[in-house]
Amino acid sequence: MRVIASCIALSQRIRNEVEVIWVNNNELNCSYKSLFMDLETINITEYRYIPKWNKIAHRHRRRKLKNDFKNFEIQLDDSSIQELGKLKSDLVKLIRDAETIYVNTCEHFYGDLSFVSFLLPKQHILNICSNRIEKMGPVFISAHIRRGDNKVSINRSPIELFIKNLEIELKGISDSAIYLATDDLDEAELIKRKFGDYLYFYPAQLKRDKPEGIQQALVDLMMLSKSKKIIGSYWSSFTEVAAAYGSVPLVTVKRE
Repeated sequence: MRVIASCIALSQRIRNEVEVIWVNNNELNCSYKSLFMDLETINITEYRYIPKWNKIAHRHRRRKLKNDFKNFEIQLDDSSIQELGKLKSDLVKLIRDAETIYVNTCEHFYGDLSFVSFLLPKQHILNICSNRIEKMGPVFISAHIRRGDNKVSINRSPIELFIKNLEIELKGISDSAIYLATDDLDEAELIKRKFGDYLYFYPAQLKRDKPEGIQQALVDLMMLSKSKKIIGSYWSSFTEVAAAYGSVPLVTVKRE
């Protein structure tokens, strides 16, 4: 989503179509068309899913990508993008005279992150969100507790700080619900014991190599973006993108 937001901003600036390579892999195995509506100036080219065990096919695809773009006039990777940022250089000035440009990154590399709001979810995603909001009520705060393999977030954003921040937000408010998005069922249970019926949590199989897992994660992200404030995890792009998508105030839980 961050890459596509960058491409939308870049496309508007250069007034030209931008192609995005959407790779279905173990980290994100879900078709773009299962998640979002088409974009006018962004052409999504999908690469099919290859099982993790098929190392030969993965090598072949990496080699193909390298060969496809090796003759492009300008090639940028993460380190190049970071250097441009340090120098406060304008990417458009760098690429304006080139016929072909290849940017190899999974990061936000151009423009404002708020361009993620141009990505409109498919109707089935919105329907699930509408059903949940109908049960909760239109005014709610949200929390995103990132766990899984994110060791930085686990160490810097402990559960007790989430509880403390939620208590502060709920103080003096008797009818505000809490929407919880997390990949840790044990910590969800702790939050549930503390806040009881105020809490709305929908357990999901958030496996990245399953299309259903990615779709359920997008539902959570959209729900976070519709809240009045997000209590979010440190070092989590999921939290940041949700806040940017809905222009929602974000409080990042962080232990010094």
